[in-house]
Parts: sequence; C-alpha cells; structure tokens
Amino acid sequence: MDDYRTPSDENLKYRKWSNIFLILSIVLALLLILSLIRTRSTKTEWKESVSQQVSLQSELDSILFAYDQIKNEYGELNAQLTEKDSAIMAQAEEIQKLIQSQSDYRRVKKKLELLQNQGKEYVRLLDSLYAANETLTIENRKIKSEYSKLNAEHQQMALVQDSLNERIRTASHLKAYDIAVQGIVMKSGGKKEEATNRSKRVEKFKITFTLGENAIAKPGNTNLYCRLSIPSGKVLALGKGDAYTFVNEGKVLQYTVKSTVLYENKAQNVVMYWNLRDGDAAVPGTYIAQLFTEDEYIGEASVTLR
Repeated sequence: MDDYRTPSDENLKYRKWSNIFLILSIVLALLLILSLIRTRSTKTEWKESVSQQVSLQSELDSILFAYDQIKNEYGELNAQLTEKDSAIMAQAEEIQKLIQSQSDYRRVKKKLELLQNQGKEYVRLLDSLYAANETLTIENRKIKSEYSKLNAEHQQMALVQDSLNERIRTASHLKAYDIAVQGIVMKSGGKKEEATNRSKRVEKFKITFTLGENAIAKPGNTNLYCRLSIPSGKVLALGKGDAYTFVNEGKVLQYTVKSTVLYENKAQNVVMYWNLRDGDAAVPGTYIAQLFTEDEYIGEASVTLR
C-alpha cells in the first residue's frame, strides 16, 4: 500500500493545460483553414469580377467602334439624327460609369443590349434617310436635266426671237434712194433754180432723195436730218446748241437741215435746202450730204464743185 502513488496536483494541472493547448491548436488550425478558403474564394471572385469588367468594357468599346464606323460611313446624314445620337452617347456614358463602379453584371449586360438595339435603330433610320436622299438625288437630277433641256430650248427660242426681231428691225428700217446734192444758183429774179458746179456761183445747196416704201415701218410724222459737210470736213449748222442736234446710236450729232414728213409707208420724194448766209461763199471741193432718221442712217451723196 505504501508503494502506490496518486497523481499530484502539478500533474493534474499540466494535463489540463495540455488539453487546453491542444484544443486551441485545433481551433486555430481550423480558423487558418477557413481563412485560406475564404481568401481563395475572394481571389476567385475578384478575378471573376475583373474578367467580367474587362469583358463588359470590351463589349462597350466594340459597340462604340462599330457605331463610329457607321457614322463615318454615312457622313452628313448624321446631322439629321443629332437627337438620336445624343441619346446613344448618353447611354454609353452611363454604362461606362456602371462598369467602372463594378455594378451588377446582369444590369450592365441589359444596358449593353439596349445600347446595341439603339445602334441598330440608328442604322435603320440612316438607311431610310439614305434611300430617301438617293430618291431625291435622282429626282433632282431628272429635274435639272429637264430644266437644262427647257433652258436650252428657251435660249434657242430667244435666239430665234432675237433673230426674228433683228430681221423685223432691219426690214422696218427706212431707206433713201436716188440721193443727189446740187449747188444751186437762182435765175429770173430768184424764181428759177439752175444747177451749177462752179463754187463761186452757188447760192444754196439742194438735197433730193426718195424715202423708200416700207410696209412694216412705223407710219406717222418722221424727222429727217441732213448733215452737209464742206471740203474741210466741217458740218454746216445754224448753231451749236442742243436745238441743232439729234441723237443717233447713242451719239449726239449736229445737223444742217431738218425736215419732218408724214410717212404713210409709201415711197415719197423729199427736198431739203441749205441757203448760204450773207457773207458766206462756197469753196471748191467735195461736199457730202448724209441723211438720218431719228434712229438710223439712211444714205448719203456728194457733189464736187470747181
């Protein structure tokens, strides 16, 4: 009985702490294992999140790239869809923010599907505008072609009309025939005229002509003008004022003699005189008489005095 020994208090205490340490070790091991599992799970989730974010960003970039390509292809037509374009770009910006904030994958995917559908609708509208513009272009070309044709016909008609008017104007011009200029000396006390080519004897000049028949000329009172120039080239006139001038083809000309006749579209003889004034005397040389109406030159003749 004396050899039998019971555990001491110290042994009991040792065993107690050993058990506690064992339990703590087991608990810590379990906690470590759980922590490793959670870390791996977190890493996996993070990798998946990053992968999803990259995938979503790539899909958004692809949609926007295709959208830009379409806009470049259709050029100026995009200007007619600015409101639609603004809505698409606003949707893209919203999706970009959701991707950066790592929002719910399914929500972003729905937004991307909506954006893609908006892009398809935009293309459909552009196709419609393109087709409408093509139709308008064809119609415009047709209208321009018809207009050019009508314009060419109009120009041709105008040329024909101008030619006709010119022919009418030419045909309506009055003409003078049998024009003659004579130096005159008066005989029998001034009652009888006698033609002379001796300059010293000339007292007056006589211009005679026939105003031709013209059925389409304007009838009525017609002013006739004679410009009689002496050998030096000077035109004889009663004065230098406007009262002794007329306008022909835009030029103001002096006249020597003016005569107004009643023209009735029939041939008629016309006589004009220029009396030498006191102190004047004719000189040897050639005298030229040019005849005009208000609008045109109608002929001339000359006489040479010795």
